[in-house]
Amino acid sequence: MRYASILTLFFIQLISFDCLAQMEALNEAWLSEDFEKVIEVGEECIKIDSTNLLCHERMALAACKLGDFKTSKTAFNKILEQDSIHRIALENLARIYELEENIPKAIRCYNVLVSQDSSNAIYYRKLGQLYVKAEFNIEAKNNFEKAYAINAKDFFTVKGLVEIHLANEEFQLADELIENSLAYDSTNLQLILMSARSAYIQKEYQQTVKKLEGIRGKLDLNNYYSKMLGFSYLQIDSIDKSITYLTKSLFKEKNPEYALYYLAIAHEEKNEFAQAIEFYEKAKEAGISKQVDNYYKNLGRLYKQEGNLPQAIKNYERAYDHSKDDLLIYLLAQVTDEYYKDKKVAIRYYRKFEKSAYPNQEYKAYARQRRIYLKEQMHLMNSNE
Repeated sequence: MRYASILTLFFIQLISFDCLAQMEALNEAWLSEDFEKVIEVGEECIKIDSTNLLCHERMALAACKLGDFKTSKTAFNKILEQDSIHRIALENLARIYELEENIPKAIRCYNVLVSQDSSNAIYYRKLGQLYVKAEFNIEAKNNFEKAYAINAKDFFTVKGLVEIHLANEEFQLADELIENSLAYDSTNLQLILMSARSAYIQKEYQQTVKKLEGIRGKLDLNNYYSKMLGFSYLQIDSIDKSITYLTKSLFKEKNPEYALYYLAIAHEEKNEFAQAIEFYEKAKEAGISKQVDNYYKNLGRLYKQEGNLPQAIKNYERAYDHSKDDLLIYLLAQVTDEYYKDKKVAIRYYRKFEKSAYPNQEYKAYARQRRIYLKEQMHLMNSNE
């Protein structure tokens, strides 16, 4: 019996020595940033002592450094099996799940963390950002507000709250947040851009121009803000400046539709009808929005103005196909009346317009009178033949 006890103690000591040796090797690999070696040694260490949390932690962090999320998640979850509120495991799992776009699991991790430390503004901010991705805006707002109450200097918290206020059309709240943040850090260009965006959404175009021009030279405006500045200039009748910035916004732009549309309007304002037609055509080709019918309608109007009636008819027809706007039937009646010697097409459009739900009775009265007149003229011509 005594011999057996001595033998047991001997084996325990051997295991302890093996653990110490493995831990030394693990620490050496970690300090030298040999992360593959950390994982290799960590696995051996866990075979000896599966309850060694440090081995699991170093393995998990090393795997994360190497981008091996599978191994990292497995190791961190092993830690949580033994310690369900392990901070390092929860924080890193949350980051991994967020990178993987596994938003529910990331939220679950941060909720556990915040239950253990309700004074941590970063946890609330991260929850706010994750709830935005999940489109749970009420929960997002609640968590951003808690983060802001703890740390009002956090730019990312301010940005998150401002975006929510703007989406909810709570413009005064958004502007107050921005102003308070600028009072703390007046050099933050991103805050100035937020302020410009708020003014733009509120259709305060003079203010938008003032704010964006105020940082010109300090920041090269990207396509989004160049387009915003260009459109704002268009609204305050600075047409040449509008064209400059709208053209700038087209550089390598993947979605140029609206910039092209605004450029068409700008050139039309300058009576540069050939350029206006060119940009309406380009906007039409790029069009993916509900504005496409407007591009065709404006092209029809400009082609008619320029005397190109076949193109006017073609574009009015396409505009009607997209929008089913009854006014386009009237415009088609007029332009086909002007273009075709055979008035049957125009008569057909005038009759269709009379039967439409278009509310303007003067237009309908003219359509009826013109249709009757054209039919009489056709009858006279046929009689003379």
